[in-house]
Amino acid sequence: MVLVVCAGAALAAGVAQSAPAQRSFDLQGHRGARGLAPENTLVAFARALGLGVTTLELDTVVTRDGVVVVSHDAALNPDLTRGPDGRWLEAPGPIILTLTRAELLRYDVGRTRPGGLSALRFPRATSRKRPSRRLTASGCASCPGP
Repeated sequence: MVLVVCAGAALAAGVAQSAPAQRSFDLQGHRGARGLAPENTLVAFARALGLGVTTLELDTVVTRDGVVVVSHDAALNPDLTRGPDGRWLEAPGPIILTLTRAELLRYDVGRTRPGGLSALRFPRATSRKRPSRRLTASGCASCPGP
């Protein structure tokens, strides 16, 4: 899943202010609530924080024009990505480092491909009924970007 780091950081910042000052156990959310929502999405991060997670674990990559985005994979994952034509990718997509932010936003990332490996491993995370979340630095595709 790809989303711009600023959106996730803003979500986490709001929760961090209300978190207890001292904890004896650090409950981490791997890519958000990976088994409960599409990984590395704001939905997954919010779900994890709602369950009491105190640390969100995520990976980042950089686009060709220097924008930091959240993605576990260096290339677009065909189990989570539709191309600019709206069809699921058949193979790993372009390496994110080769795309500009504008080029990356042409892809629809954040839903689980029905019948794909991610859907089989995490059936509760399938998001067929939810709209995709295409995100920019300000949080969503419908919001003004930088």
